[in-house]
Amino acid sequence: SMVTAMDAAVEGVVGDGFATALLARLDVHTGQLSWVSAGHPAPIVVRDGSVLTDLEQNAVLPLGLGLHQDVEPQLSELSLQPGDLVLLYTDGVVEARSDEDEEFGIDRLSDLCVRASASGLMASEILRRLVQACLEFQSGPLRDDATLLLIEWTHPARPVGAQRLP
Repeated sequence: SMVTAMDAAVEGVVGDGFATALLARLDVHTGQLSWVSAGHPAPIVVRDGSVLTDLEQNAVLPLGLGLHQDVEPQLSELSLQPGDLVLLYTDGVVEARSDEDEEFGIDRLSDLCVRASASGLMASEILRRLVQACLEFQSGPLRDDATLLLIEWTHPARPVGAQRLP
């Protein structure tokens, strides 16, 4: 599997270290989101103005420890609904610290995402505002990698070859 290959590749590069990762696949025709989290935070999913709190994630150990060679990871899955926002992020975002040594945190990130989505903004502008909020909160340069990826699933894609009638 891809997780097995990545586990071996990371082990070969970092030696005694490890890396977290989240591998995700979105079927744009059905809205089915599938992912494997190897020691990585779960996605934040905003639906109808609030965060889905019952999102279940199957925990998988980080990559590079040589523990994925004989085990096929179990996928976590969610059926998206039109208008859902899915935010993927690294722990460097939520672990960013202010001058007062306060952590940015998952609750703040979730709240900002919900409030921005309620404004009716495009996903690109929501993402820009999330990045700006994280950078303004952080005192000095970021101490860890901080990456955000925002997906908005609006509706099922038309099948290949489908045509819109005039």
